[in-house]
Amino acid sequence: MQAFTELKEMKEGDFDPPPEKTTTIDGMSLDRAIIDACRLAISGPGDGRVSVDDAKKVFLVVADGNKETRVERWTVRYCLQEFNWTEAAHDWLIEELKKVPQEAMSGSPAKKARTSTTGYYETVDGYKCDKGIIDACREGVAGQGDGRISAADAEKVWEKAADGGRVTDAEKWTIRYCLSGFNWTRQAHDWTLDKLRQVA
Repeated sequence: MQAFTELKEMKEGDFDPPPEKTTTIDGMSLDRAIIDACRLAISGPGDGRVSVDDAKKVFLVVADGNKETRVERWTVRYCLQEFNWTEAAHDWLIEELKKVPQEAMSGSPAKKARTSTTGYYETVDGYKCDKGIIDACREGVAGQGDGRISAADAEKVWEKAADGGRVTDAEKWTIRYCLSGFNWTRQAHDWTLDKLRQVA
């Protein structure tokens, strides 16, 4: 009787499989909840950009387990490229995420963010990135100037990405990593982002 009562109380949809927690984009497994939070942010009233208030909601989804996992870090890198953010929201999210414990991360990007380097590739957060692109970013922040990648530096970085005549998935993810991991001037950031969107 108890089993019958439990079945009787079931509603349509109770036996549906749980929603997918991840989605795959450009060969990378990403956190669907973070992407959905960004989609929700730009769908509401406003100018179609993620505002600081929206960024705070996205932050809560990322830091829900009181840590940021590799998958969440790659998802944030993707979302910073895929969605339109106000400059304040973009900078706020990056700064706040620095305060969240990072799962399985080594160092900062400008110093030693790699777990291993083998010739052409540098493994970052478990993914083989294009070492030439990362090195171009390191040179950009280390050169003359204010420690940010300038518009001229950005052109050199992009040359590394487009050196084979097309931009591969690994190069796209390396650019996404660099856009969030290094300091860029707003002009250099937006120019590189525009180039990336043209090939994505």
